[in-house]
Parts: sequence; structure tokens; C-alpha cells
Amino acid sequence: MVKLDKCDVLLFVSYKNGPVHWLSRWAIGKYEHVAMYLGELIGVPMVYESRGRGVYIASLLPQIGRPVAVFRPLISDAYKQSLVNTGFEIAADEKSFFDYSSVVTSILPRVISEKLPWLPLPMKYHRDIFFVCSEAVAEVFWRNGIMVIPDDEIPLPGDFAISSYLWYVDEGNIMQDVVP
Repeated sequence: MVKLDKCDVLLFVSYKNGPVHWLSRWAIGKYEHVAMYLGELIGVPMVYESRGRGVYIASLLPQIGRPVAVFRPLISDAYKQSLVNTGFEIAADEKSFFDYSSVVTSILPRVISEKLPWLPLPMKYHRDIFFVCSEAVAEVFWRNGIMVIPDDEIPLPGDFAISSYLWYVDEGNIMQDVVP
């Protein structure tokens, strides 16, 4: 059983079947979503994430049973608190929306160029205040001077799994094998 620690990066494993999920796994790998564990607030385990509603702080409880891989940043507790504070700042910014446009302008070109290298596509990624899930979590680290993953191309969830700044802890189901 894995006990989550503040600032653990949770990579949600794609587990559904069907053509869309198969295509997603082929395109971006086995991880479909990224969140950062913030610790407990009033006894409730909380995460920082970006989904269709935007960047926000949410309870981890609705994710009970979901398979995740846990990666831990190799940083001090003081630095972890700085990351948590940055997550709260970004989530509190009313301009921090989910970035639907980068799916088309950055993610699709990256996937196509990696999967079909004979079709060269220009990469036009630039950081802004709109975030897909992997950008939102990476942005917390980037704003604290930690290049957890490179910032010159749109990050995908699987990029966190190969980061030298994160230590692989374990995989399991939330609240069954992975608990706060």
C-alpha cells in the first residue's frame, strides 16, 4: 500500500476499452491524466488538476478505485510547500482555463510527428495561462524553477513517468492500494 505524500504526481492509467480509448493509448501512452496531490484539507484528500472546467483544487474522493501510478518529487518539504502554494495561486487565477486549443495546435502535431515521423509538422508550442492537465502540473514545477520536464514542447502525461526529478513509487487503485 502506498501512502501519498504532498506534491506526489498522480498519473491516471487509461483503463477503459473502446476505439477512442485504444486510439488515445496508442497516441499518448497508458497515462490519460495528471494531477498533483496536495495533502488533506479538513480531512479530505485534495488534488490540483486541469480538466474541462479549468484549473482547480478538487477532492480525490471521486476517483476512488481509479488506477494511478505515483511519482514523488525528490525535493525538500519546504520546496513542496512552495509547489502547493503555486498550485493554489494558479487555481485561484480566474484566467486559468483548460486549453482546448493546444490539443489541436500542440498535442496533435506532437503526436503525429512522433508516431508518423515522415510527416514533418511544425511545432508551435508556447506557454500561456491556459493549461491541459500535464501543462498545469508542469507549470507548478516550472514556476518554482524545477524543470521536471522540458518546457519547449507541450507536455504529455507520460513525460512525467520518465522525469529525472520524479521517483517512481508504485501503481495501484486510489483509496485501495494508494491512500492519503
